Amino acid sequence: MSISGERRKYFKSEARFLFRYNYFKQIFMTGLITLLTFGINAIKLNIIRLLELEYSFYSMPVNMLFDLLAIFVTLPLYIGIIYVNIKLYEGENISIEGMFHYFSSGANLLDCYKFITAMAARFIVFVLPFMLFEILFPLIKQSIEFILPVNAAINFEIEIDIAMICVCVIYLVILFICVIFFMRYFAAVFIFVKNPCLNVKDIIRKSAKMMKKRKFESLKLILSFSFWILISHYLAGVLYIFFTLPYIMLSYASFMSFLLGEKGGDEFLTAAGDYIDKIVKTNNKINRNNKKKVKIRIGGNLESLKKITKIRKKQNSLGGD
Repeated sequence: MSISGERRKYFKSEARFLFRYNYFKQIFMTGLITLLTFGINAIKLNIIRLLELEYSFYSMPVNMLFDLLAIFVTLPLYIGIIYVNIKLYEGENISIEGMFHYFSSGANLLDCYKFITAMAARFIVFVLPFMLFEILFPLIKQSIEFILPVNAAINFEIEIDIAMICVCVIYLVILFICVIFFMRYFAAVFIFVKNPCLNVKDIIRKSAKMMKKRKFESLKLILSFSFWILISHYLAGVLYIFFTLPYIMLSYASFMSFLLGEKGGDEFLTAAGDYIDKIVKTNNKINRNNKKKVKIRIGGNLESLKKITKIRKKQNSLGGD
């Protein structure tokens, strides 16, 4: 087994150990969020049925309203669970109330919503081209049929199939490259929980530094839970509450704690290196521009002085004559 595989095995074993000794707290937190999500969806469906909006245009805005409500209620709670798990790895076993940490004050909730909206905007920019590709996929086939020359019927169909396979392969390759690129944001939630005073740009910069040369390892960690996700899906989601979600979230906290330790611990998060680098770069640029301006002024003054001396010499020579 490779070194990354050994590390992955260690992260998951550490997560299972903490899950075993905090079992009821973990399933209560994930179960509460799951029940809350189902409750909001049930209220949405009942309102649509009560107002007879099933086949109406107004069902779309009602659905969007309740979906946004579910997102803005449940996501701070999920981040709150990560907050509890990080404290657990730091040796502080806080109570279930810790999952409501971002609802404890208006400032915490506002910071959490700012972070969620900023990351959601980046995620939408990432997902939107692929959604458009799926929508326009039938038109791509039609355009290929129009471009290819019409030969025999069988050969023409084979050529279309080959062209569509090539398009799908290119799509999957681009998707894989984009997923690897998007993994640079994988540590953003962890950094936000550890140091919520940072703005989103600094969180993303530090996340990119933490995930440097660790993107494939984090992707392998995610894919290693595929078996449990499939089983949970086919068991009507029950296993998500009792095992899968707590296991994944504790493994995430373990992995991120390891990466933070590699970068120097909490000093990496509190260091003002990003601000200093930016200030130094801007100051150096300003100084260089000022030096150029001064040189230009001095050069211009010297040329004018030379011209004046030449004119005076000519005048003096004419006056002597």
